[in-house]
Amino acid sequence: MKKHIIYTLLSITILSSGCEEAFIEKDLAEETITIIAPKDGAQIEATAINFNWDAVDQATGYRLQIARPNFENAAQIVEDTVVTGTQFSVNLVKNTYEWRVRAQNSGTATPYVAAGFTVAEPTDFSSRQVLLVSPANQIFTNEPEITMQWQVVEGADSYRVQLLNASDEVLQEETPSTTSVTLTFPEGATRWQVRAENATQNTLYTTRSLTIDTMNPNVPTATAPANNATITGTAVSFTWTRAAVAGSEEIDTIFIYEDEALTQLVIEKEATSPEEITLEANKTYYWFLKASDQANNESAVSTTFTFSIN
Repeated sequence: MKKHIIYTLLSITILSSGCEEAFIEKDLAEETITIIAPKDGAQIEATAINFNWDAVDQATGYRLQIARPNFENAAQIVEDTVVTGTQFSVNLVKNTYEWRVRAQNSGTATPYVAAGFTVAEPTDFSSRQVLLVSPANQIFTNEPEITMQWQVVEGADSYRVQLLNASDEVLQEETPSTTSVTLTFPEGATRWQVRAENATQNTLYTTRSLTIDTMNPNVPTATAPANNATITGTAVSFTWTRAAVAGSEEIDTIFIYEDEALTQLVIEKEATSPEEITLEANKTYYWFLKASDQANNESAVSTTFTFSIN
């Protein structure tokens, strides 16, 4: 019996130790990060520069810096940013640069890895590229008035901004001389695109899309447990109905309280009907539902139902 107890305690200790390790962040100080592009000594005939590097396990972000002409004799730090992915794009004028990147998490970081490169502006203005800043691609929003922003294209006199429908018909067009413009988008999915222009040439368009959804979801209708029901068993099956509204994806959330004043929340959970939830016996509960969507629209709350568990 004693031997069995010792083995059991040892197993619990090992399992507990393993659980602790699962929550310890990896020390990145001994890790290395690998640059993909631009490599050291690269000559780039473009003003839109794409920086790429390999991912590092358990990194939560990457700090990227760009100096002109280099970090040892920096006349200017052109960029200093943290990104979550392994790619970053920026427009740079003709010059010599050095860039460096490191992986990091909340407590540690890899050493920086650096590379020098030279930007030679394309002789042909049309070969340049507009880099869009915001809004992000393929977002959903309930705010129709959108400010679009992009980076400066060297040599541009103005920019042509277009909104297009699904049939590629131009809905709106503006030609600002600055790198931002605010337009009112129609309901539904719309593509927006920007190109740079000068007196004789233009670049290709750079395109993103977004969806405007201003419609609130319908209010869910609770069906079971029925209002004032008394049920047996703590595994409770909740059901409800709701007609979907065209637009972005909709989600139902169930709220369960222990008091009629709805101050003692037991459960708040995104769910689909039917949803089984285990509660405590010998208690009375109050529940209702609310729907929301990807564009942050919300329905009103449903009628509150109450039920008791024997």
